[in-house]
Amino acid sequence: MHRSTPMLTMVLLGAACFACASGGAVPSDKLARSEAAVRAAHELGAEQSPQAALHLRLAREQIDKAKKLMQDGDNDKAGLLLSRAEADAEVATNLTRESAAVSEAQKTMATVQQMRSTLQMQQGNGGM
Repeated sequence: MHRSTPMLTMVLLGAACFACASGGAVPSDKLARSEAAVRAAHELGAEQSPQAALHLRLAREQIDKAKKLMQDGDNDKAGLLLSRAEADAEVATNLTRESAAVSEAQKTMATVQQMRSTLQMQQGNGGM
């Protein structure tokens, strides 16, 4: 029995190393979510805003890197990278929405200012 103990130890260590290197389950759900987030940002026009475009580009690059990691069997790192990609795509979406809201608010303010000017001119003409 004394001779089998080192062999058993080596087998167990080998199994443990294999388990660590296997990289976990394929993060296909994270891949789908991150790709959907990129599509959403793109459809909102994230490329039109420099900051949003940067985050969208980062998200796309992270997805590409994650796919390569998945092919290499490093699913844990791929999953983390896909989470970052999804977050960057969501930042791009939010920046795009913010930019659109600011633009709409500026247009509304300009319209209000124009209406005030018109009203003041009409009141000034009516008083003469």
